[in-house]
Amino acid sequence: MNANTVSQPKQNRDGRRVLAFLRPYKKWVIADSVVIAISQVFSALIPTLALSWLIDTIIPNENHSWIWGLMWLLIFSAIFDLVMMVIDEYFCHQTAKTVTNWQKLRLFSHLQVLPYSFYHNNSSGELLARVSDDPDTLHNFLAWEGSTFMASVQGVLIYSLVLLWIHPYLMITSVVLGIIFYWTSNYVGARTRAASADARQEASRYLERLRESVTGIHLSRVMGVSENEVESVIAIRNSFVKHSIKELKARMQSVVVIASYNGFALGVVYLISTLLIWNDNLTSGQMLTAGGLVTIAANEMQKLLRNWLSVRRTGPALDRSDILLSHKPAEAEIKEGIRGERASGRIRLKEVTFSYPEKEENVLSGVTFDIQAGEKVALVGPSGSGKSTIVDLLFRLYETKKGQIEVDGRNITEWDTAWLRSQIAIVTQDVQLRSGSLADNLRIGKADATDEELLKALQDSGLEELVESLPEGLNTKVGERGSLLSGGQKQRLSLARAIIKDAPILILDEASSALDPITETKINESVLKTGKNQTILIISHRLSTVLSADKIIVLENGAIVEKGGHAELLENNNGVYARLFGREAEIGEETMNSPA
Repeated sequence: MNANTVSQPKQNRDGRRVLAFLRPYKKWVIADSVVIAISQVFSALIPTLALSWLIDTIIPNENHSWIWGLMWLLIFSAIFDLVMMVIDEYFCHQTAKTVTNWQKLRLFSHLQVLPYSFYHNNSSGELLARVSDDPDTLHNFLAWEGSTFMASVQGVLIYSLVLLWIHPYLMITSVVLGIIFYWTSNYVGARTRAASADARQEASRYLERLRESVTGIHLSRVMGVSENEVESVIAIRNSFVKHSIKELKARMQSVVVIASYNGFALGVVYLISTLLIWNDNLTSGQMLTAGGLVTIAANEMQKLLRNWLSVRRTGPALDRSDILLSHKPAEAEIKEGIRGERASGRIRLKEVTFSYPEKEENVLSGVTFDIQAGEKVALVGPSGSGKSTIVDLLFRLYETKKGQIEVDGRNITEWDTAWLRSQIAIVTQDVQLRSGSLADNLRIGKADATDEELLKALQDSGLEELVESLPEGLNTKVGERGSLLSGGQKQRLSLARAIIKDAPILILDEASSALDPITETKINESVLKTGKNQTILIISHRLSTVLSADKIIVLENGAIVEKGGHAELLENNNGVYARLFGREAEIGEETMNSPA
């Protein structure tokens, strides 16, 4: 199932979800709220109340000493407010980084345990956006707007209480206006949220297309389609810009609603204050203080509503994270099983039937065979016959539909998956390398391998001369995905990595497809020599690589059609193996006789 088809969480709980992220760090949040409250008092409340004191008391009494005292009070308030601001910034950014790093790790860890089939239906660019970009959206809010949001909430409450102290009518008016504008902005904010979700989806498409273009730069150049690549990226970028503009328009509508609050609220409060002055219920200083407080409260309300819209814009990012986390992990990845010592290497399949998720057609049908410990067995057959699928099942990337697979006489579902995989080394046609050094890639299978072990494995895999020619030796960088190595060198490096792992079971899945016959023969000899105590399973289209196998198992259309040794299978002229071997020999003869 595609991740996007999972039911969306309720969209009116964005604020609660943000608070849920902060709950484990409530001590930091409470400390920051205290700092913000103190800052509110010294930055706005004291100067505003001082205005009433100045108008109603100091100026009428011409008390010059109080003026100097008031001046030093305001200077002290400004300095103290600056200190509180610095502390607030530290608390906010520290909390934001902690929350975001935890969320990124949580998402990444979840990716590690999802079923392997999940990756068939989700692009890597989309997953990168969910693990990196979406948590950054939450970080940006918490780091840059979270403090302002908290200050706005506290400010509205504090100033409303002071207005209540001046006169109840002023507080009631301020609160009613705030509620009206909150409802209005929330209605407009729903449109902003929807537009933000569309823009984020387009951003993921853009990221995925960029990744494909950059990693596939060799293909686009040799195919002569670089200009088409640019046009394709431009088309997706234009779509992203279009949705971003739509989001901007929705935000501007919200800004218009929010910005109108200040002038409207101030006008209403001044009207009520004037009426109260006429009735001798308010002094001029109190009126100016009330006006100042309303102005500040209106600004805080504007910030509050703007930040609330930011909370709504984080909603789509939180939705996508929740959708990813809602996918159930694979049982093989989370269930603890039996952990043994070093396996002997016996493999047995009993009536194994398998079809890929969401597909009805069986890839394997009733496959049964037995491989003894230390035996060298080859799986051969036409493309699509199910050879590599057996390897995937052995690693528990998928689960069998019927039947079972045993290692050392025990169903692999009973073994601990991590232990099981540690007992198997594999060399594949599609070599996966990291962008570090030769040593880094070799130590993936055995982190504590010594340099001597690495060099011995490189020698056995035919890379000794290459390493000796490199100025940095084992510390030489291989480039992104091994781009600085040839196809043959990458396969030999993968073989060296498998040799270092020294697992009791070695799988060679088209492991020599990028090698010439002479190099292939030398490496096969090395594998036989180093793997004399290993169970070796060879999967290959090139039948010359399976001649030395103790047993050959022939697959066709997901079922075993023949078993035996090379000479025995060739005796059956109508058999699949004889047909495949004859066709390979025919192609080789045609190649030798063709003109240069």
